[in-house]
Amino acid sequence: MTMKAEWLDRYNMLPPGTGVLCALSGGADSMYLLHQLISLREDRCLQVCAAHYNHGLRGAESERDAAFVAQQCGKLNVPLMTGRGDVSARARENRAGIEETARNLRYAFLNEAADALSCSRIATAHTLNDQAETVLMNLCRGSGTRGLAGIPPVRGRIIRPLLQTGRDEIIGWLRENGVPWVEDSSNDGSDYTRNRFRHDVMPLLLRENPSSLAAIGRAAELLREDDACLCRMAEAFLRDYWNGSELPAKKLLGLETAVAARVLRTVCGTGLSRERTQALLRFAEGTERGVLELPGQKVHRSHGMLRFEANLTERN
Repeated sequence: MTMKAEWLDRYNMLPPGTGVLCALSGGADSMYLLHQLISLREDRCLQVCAAHYNHGLRGAESERDAAFVAQQCGKLNVPLMTGRGDVSARARENRAGIEETARNLRYAFLNEAADALSCSRIATAHTLNDQAETVLMNLCRGSGTRGLAGIPPVRGRIIRPLLQTGRDEIIGWLRENGVPWVEDSSNDGSDYTRNRFRHDVMPLLLRENPSSLAAIGRAAELLREDDACLCRMAEAFLRDYWNGSELPAKKLLGLETAVAARVLRTVCGTGLSRERTQALLRFAEGTERGVLELPGQKVHRSHGMLRFEANLTERN
């Protein structure tokens, strides 16, 4: 069993001659990904490299993982770049969560490693299980179509070749082929939201419907297509009516709400909440001069136009 070629080709993940960096933790999913990339190396003329980031969160276990990855890459003749950081210290410094900080540091390192190793693609080992967990977590947060679309198959140079591959399939292949991996003890606890969904929520859904993983994956793909369509409609509107600082209020209000919301999030930034988007659309209905203050931004209403400007006082 190998990575699904149709999935790779649909998103042009690995065109011939590509340099691809495998994000390698040493866990089952990333070891499977590395071996699948190697299996495609000859047919697709791939340059396969790997990168491992030590978050410094699990003490001796983190050092074990780094040593294991180096050993495996040596055996497989795969160039490896390693990095490390003190995630806990950086999280305290930035007053941010451990998971968010670890992710930011890891992706920053992966981009640096890809540049250093001349790789145009960075492959991460997100699986169908990860996709289902992400969709459910976002659903519980009240996300819209973008959040319910889950993990994107491609984001810039990041590719996710395993998003249609389940973890059971991966473990079965590794065991059948005698490929070793290491276990991350932090995946066993209940400290992180994803772990609670993985250990408590997903087993219940799979008992109700053994095909839940594939069903959620299909739903995410459908929502991704819908979101992409709405975004293209918003982009077309902006090409016609956005001059870099103003929008015609009447034209904006003539759009379907889902499209208008995307127009405003493009202009104001993706952090514009649903409540503020609705407030801005109500503001656009007014006919007199007015000003609406948003975080870091002011919107002026005058002569049927909405003019957007940075709120420099608030930003400073």
